[in-house]
Amino acid sequence: MDGAFRIVLFNRAAEQVFQYSASDVIGHSVQSLLPERFRHGHGKQMTDFRDHTKGSRLMGERRQIVGLRRDGAEFPAEASIACVSLDGETAYVVVLRDITERTLAEQQTARLGRIIEQSINEIYVFNAESRRFILVNRGARENLGYSAEEMLRMTPMDLKTDYSEDDFAELVRPLQDGSMDEICYETLHHRRDGSTYEVEIRLQLLRHETPPVFVAIARDITERSHFETLIRRQSLYDAVTLLPNRTLFGERLGMALEDDQVSKVSGGMMLIDLIDFRLVTDSMGRAIGDRAIQEAARRLAGCLRSTDTLARLEGSEFAVLAPNLDHAGRMGMLADRALAAFESPVDLDGFEIRLNPVIGMVTFPADGTDPDVLLRNANAALWSARESDGPPRRFYTPDLDTVVNNRIAMRSGLSRALERGEFSLVYQPKVDLKTWTVCGCEALLRWRSPDLGNVSPADFVPELEETGLINAIGEWVLETACRKRRLLIDRGHSKVRMAVNLSVRQIRPAFIPALIAILKRTGLEPNDIELEITESVLMKDSGEIVLLLQQLADLGVHLALDDFGTGYSSLAYIKMMPLDTIKIDRSLITDIATGAEDAEIVRAVIDMGHSMSRRIVAEGVETEQQVAHLRRLGCDEIQGYLFSRPIPGPELLKLLAGLASPS
Repeated sequence: MDGAFRIVLFNRAAEQVFQYSASDVIGHSVQSLLPERFRHGHGKQMTDFRDHTKGSRLMGERRQIVGLRRDGAEFPAEASIACVSLDGETAYVVVLRDITERTLAEQQTARLGRIIEQSINEIYVFNAESRRFILVNRGARENLGYSAEEMLRMTPMDLKTDYSEDDFAELVRPLQDGSMDEICYETLHHRRDGSTYEVEIRLQLLRHETPPVFVAIARDITERSHFETLIRRQSLYDAVTLLPNRTLFGERLGMALEDDQVSKVSGGMMLIDLIDFRLVTDSMGRAIGDRAIQEAARRLAGCLRSTDTLARLEGSEFAVLAPNLDHAGRMGMLADRALAAFESPVDLDGFEIRLNPVIGMVTFPADGTDPDVLLRNANAALWSARESDGPPRRFYTPDLDTVVNNRIAMRSGLSRALERGEFSLVYQPKVDLKTWTVCGCEALLRWRSPDLGNVSPADFVPELEETGLINAIGEWVLETACRKRRLLIDRGHSKVRMAVNLSVRQIRPAFIPALIAILKRTGLEPNDIELEITESVLMKDSGEIVLLLQQLADLGVHLALDDFGTGYSSLAYIKMMPLDTIKIDRSLITDIATGAEDAEIVRAVIDMGHSMSRRIVAEGVETEQQVAHLRRLGCDEIQGYLFSRPIPGPELLKLLAGLASPS
């Protein structure tokens, strides 16, 4: 530029930067290369520089300016100016560098620094040789409790006091030898106050930096670790009793079997089931059932050695692992102690409930060396103890495998029996004692399996309830019985009300809509049917159950209490429930003609029922003497083999037709 700051030379690099040719700018003021907003201030600076450097040949200070390209784009530049002599006149040389890329890099670096500083993760940068920290972000400093200045005097070994320099060198060796680009590990960091917290660290080596540095990104996983511990506990321990569950018991059993193979010392295992527990939960609710299970766990735990493991597998089933037994007889002694622990009843809100345990036992290695085999064999022994009339404890013997196989076959068959049409109903008449006419009949479910033959309801109905199949099959029974009732009405037997047994597991809100739909499909009125419920339904401490039974009664459905005299029901419960009929269990009828005590009980039930306007039905009547005695006591109806066994539908129609004929 000349003394008036007009451009007199514009080299090729300047042409590329400003996008002007030399001919475009020579002779023009240098101000044309600056954004308008900077021109006044820049002109003043140049004038001051000229006056200050008059006669001097020193370079001026390096300055950052903003240039203006031909297309109007602005760019950052770094400029230095010097005063020179040109043809005897004062002139100025400006050396200018486009620093757009450098500025962007600096901005990115500053932005990255802010991001690192504000990151929720802890970020550490430290010298690869000295291990001293070069940068530690705010999150790390705040969690550790150190200032930035203090951190710069520290190394990673200061955060993990049990790490030596050699340990750390071994840790980072894969990064330094190039075999890995990143390593990830979990460790503990020590805060300034002495407390610790768990971190997950991802560590990289930036070997091309000068000097090379390690970059560690650490995440506080204290909360995650807590939840992982909690989840593991929930997955391995029973929530009600806090005992090991099936999964953890299986792990410990596997470890005991491995130890047995090494030490050659035998051990044992037993499964314990509380056979009356379902009655407690069905009649008194889940909360009371949980308390009963907790008490059972407490009693069982009191029988065991410190080396034994007690677990709750499911429902009312417990398991005990007893390693290091000197002989099999010790297992029997342990089982006897467990049985003795339940001799006294459990007091649950004023109700004394007996939780009668049955026990299946195995020893190892005699009965198996595989956890699944031992559990299967113990289940076979448990099933035998539950079903037999003998002692409530049983050791496994090979012949019990048949028992397990039959149970598996029964469950498998039941799952497909409905769709295969293997179920049927039979009907047992009920007779009015005054008129000796059939006043009703009870629909009873039968199952003929193609593999097992005719299976007793006492065997398969509990399986239906346990597997949940009872709801679907119960609806089929109800609809089939209602269609038979419709046929009876059409044949002129309108007074023969149809009774259907109702499982406690069927009594749920969805039952009433299903019942109404069945009545509509079959063209019946609610009072055409009678639903028989057990005493466990009456004992169920649930407002929902009481409400549902009342809704059924309000519809006009007749309700009967089945098998009275075998459970825990009291007069208060019977009076509270909307019952029409009480059925006296056959166990009280068998000796009614010869046993004075049973006769008095039956008399009391009949008198009590009549005082509450309930009809009384005697079940299991098989002799004329029983009939005569029941007539004298004022019983309303009888049901039993004396009049008729349960018979198929066509035979029921023949029987009713024969009774109605003149002969």
